[in-house]
Amino acid sequence: MATPVTVDEHLRVRLPAPARLAELADVLTVHGRGARRARETAAAHPGALVVAVHDGDRCWLAFGADGTVLELRGPGAEEDWAAVASLAHAWLVAGLPAGEFGHPSVRRSPRRAACASRDPDRPTEAYSSSASR
Repeated sequence: MATPVTVDEHLRVRLPAPARLAELADVLTVHGRGARRARETAAAHPGALVVAVHDGDRCWLAFGADGTVLELRGPGAEEDWAAVASLAHAWLVAGLPAGEFGHPSVRRSPRRAACASRDPDRPTEAYSSSASR
């Protein structure tokens, strides 16, 4: 039996952005510093599953599903942090725990999720299927 494949479709928006666009985003990125800013931005945009607040070689990822904020260090380019935020979204859609994202000892897991969030108000596969048409 083949392992099911998880397909991740999401909208990533860089803040500042028009309010309606930010409301639709699954992933938000914004220039700034600190876990507090990441939490505040996530709280202000509850529809986003991942918020990336970045400054230079540091990025704070807030995971909306469980409130986890991780600090990462890396290359420092805004485009790179945006890609990392999208990878974090895919990680969550695959059903992997937020707290293990980017951890060097993480091994591949056979777990899969039917949707990106435990929140029943978040769009599920039915929404994704209709939205991609």
